[in-house]
Amino acid sequence: MLRTIVVIGGLCIGMGSKVQAQAVDSSYHNYLYDSRVAYFRQLPPVKKAIVFWGDSITDWGDWAELLQFKKAINRGIAGDNTYGLRGRLDEIVRHEPAKLFILIGTNDINKKIPVPYIVANYKKIIRAIRQQSPKTALYVQSVFPINNQLIGRQYYSGTNEQIMELNKALKAMADEQRVPFVNIYPDLLDAQQQLDARFTYDGLHLSGLGYQAWVASLKRQRLL
Repeated sequence: MLRTIVVIGGLCIGMGSKVQAQAVDSSYHNYLYDSRVAYFRQLPPVKKAIVFWGDSITDWGDWAELLQFKKAINRGIAGDNTYGLRGRLDEIVRHEPAKLFILIGTNDINKKIPVPYIVANYKKIIRAIRQQSPKTALYVQSVFPINNQLIGRQYYSGTNEQIMELNKALKAMADEQRVPFVNIYPDLLDAQQQLDARFTYDGLHLSGLGYQAWVASLKRQRLL
């Protein structure tokens, strides 16, 4: 009887894990993602580049112009998440980047992906980069704040509290993995601890001044 109960209990636990796994939205394929990845893969590799890798916040920055460096390349895709980054690792490592700046997590929060899943994806990404491009200097950047007064809640549900919770977990993960954690978050805040209105036009994405503030923060931290 005891053995039967243990077996049934084990089955219940297994089923519970499966249900939990199914509840996490790990999707990332869509027309924009697939077309941009196909486009990137057709371009010639840029060896020893500085690569900015992430979602729309990275995507909408003109990195070669911002840095005045022609080998600064943009590998952001609007709407991407940590699962999407894992899905296009091959396109990044072929460049053998000198430096790789990762910024991802905003869309994971919006998709209600739990922090442990996000952190686990980061660890897999870091492990793969180290194995396939061991000379690349990796940098995990903090997820940026939002402005509650400007953001459109019809398309973004995350909060600064959730972002700070994720950043805390990402810093702990980066420390454990011995990867620099680059905290840009405080350099974008106003006196009310919101994303400064000068640095955004919709409460989430950056303005030209926002991108300049981002680059200035990286330079102050002597990463560029």
